Amino acid sequence: IRGKCTKDKSQNLFNLMTAILTDANFKNSKQRVIEMLKETKAAYESSFRTSGQQYAAARIGASLTRAGYIAEKSSGVSHYYAVLDAIESAQSNWPDFLARLESMRTRILQHCDLVINLTGDEATLHAAPVEALRTQLEASALENKFDAQDWAQIAPLEKATENEGYAVPTQVNYVAKGGRFYPVGYSPRGQDAVIRRVLSLDYLWNRVRVMGGAYGGSCNVNPTTGTFIFSSYRDPNLEQTLTTYDHAVKYLNELAIDQTELDKAIIATIGELDNPLTNDQKGFVSLRHYLDGTTDEVRQKWRDEVLATSKADFIKFADELNTMLKHNAKAVVFASAASLEAASSSLPEHNQLKITTLIN
Repeated sequence: IRGKCTKDKSQNLFNLMTAILTDANFKNSKQRVIEMLKETKAAYESSFRTSGQQYAAARIGASLTRAGYIAEKSSGVSHYYAVLDAIESAQSNWPDFLARLESMRTRILQHCDLVINLTGDEATLHAAPVEALRTQLEASALENKFDAQDWAQIAPLEKATENEGYAVPTQVNYVAKGGRFYPVGYSPRGQDAVIRRVLSLDYLWNRVRVMGGAYGGSCNVNPTTGTFIFSSYRDPNLEQTLTTYDHAVKYLNELAIDQTELDKAIIATIGELDNPLTNDQKGFVSLRHYLDGTTDEVRQKWRDEVLATSKADFIKFADELNTMLKHNAKAVVFASAASLEAASSSLPEHNQLKITTLIN
């Protein structure tokens, strides 16, 4: 939960946050809760048709890391299915569903997991009634105390054993493929951010967008989870795009990038790291860094590695990408049923898709 206010209104903001978190009356809100669930269902179904690439990438991430699994369960295809179940449950057995809502609220408010992040000048921070907010939230959770959850037990990882195709009513395709790029325990390199940029804005831009006709194509290396994912947006192609992803290794091995172009890529990558931020953005970024353990030293090391990128790093990246594509890559596609069925007969074995009808 986030909010902004002037110094003299901080108490009002904290009171409002406390009321939102603790005072919502679910008991007499059956119809409104069902309406909200149906709105969420409709939003998902619209987003599957217009932004399928983000859900395809989430499905890949769910098979690779625990963080990816939890994210997909709470905001991906799995959560869509959970919303469908919630609608049925709320309509058929409201008392049971109400108990689930109250239990969820109590778990959210467990004080052992509470982090309050404030951004403001020194006088504003001193005036903010933080302890009063903390006391109110902690008191609301004391009646029904839960032990801390062991996420390792409640979120076992899915295995990346099958490629997936999700059939939705759309005339374009959203094609993703990726896997674990960094082995567990391996330190990500800043050089890889430069190479990712070149891959996205040269190879994928020309092959997937310009020549292939897609609205967009890109790739992303996540230094926190160690995953690498290709994706395309509003793509008229399916098999051709997956083949383009598979040929990225050949492109990197044959790339003859001169120092001038490499310097441009390095400067652009540094620019992405140091975008100007408003005060509230700075505060939110600092919270994210605190939660994921990103220190100033880690960020400086990453910058130094970006600046040190050389042509040899492209060959090293190509070798690691080749290993990923051969051993643990997974493809996920959102497309029409007709496109998926047409592709299934011609895709090579390593790109064959298990097709699921998501929306009729």
